[in-house]
Amino acid sequence: MNQYTKEQKKEYFQSLRNRWTEAKKQYSENEITAVDAIIETHGLKISRFGFLFVKIQMEKQGLDGLPYLDAKTFLGWKKNGFMVKKGEKSTLDGITWIGVGEEEDSGKFEYMFPKQYHLFHRTQVEEIIN
Repeated sequence: MNQYTKEQKKEYFQSLRNRWTEAKKQYSENEITAVDAIIETHGLKISRFGFLFVKIQMEKQGLDGLPYLDAKTFLGWKKNGFMVKKGEKSTLDGITWIGVGEEEDSGKFEYMFPKQYHLFHRTQVEEIIN
């Protein structure tokens, strides 16, 4: 298992924060409202900026579809009856925020840090046939 220095971890987390911030800046209120409607319609359990973060990557790579419907984690595809094709590598990633040190009164966290996870597009999977 890799051991990282405190500086390397700090740099890594800062780069994730910077990517997240850039994604938030790229969209207008109207576009964000449209994303909220998509999330609600499909019952997705993702934040609007998490959705947009992945959507930006999909557009840059020329991938069609919607984040979290057409791009899922390895386990997400498996739960839906699909398997990632042999040799395929994840080209998309998402960020979730982990809270540390929850305050009892407010329920808010003292500190939040980003955690990266990897997604596969629907073109990288095949249906599991029993």
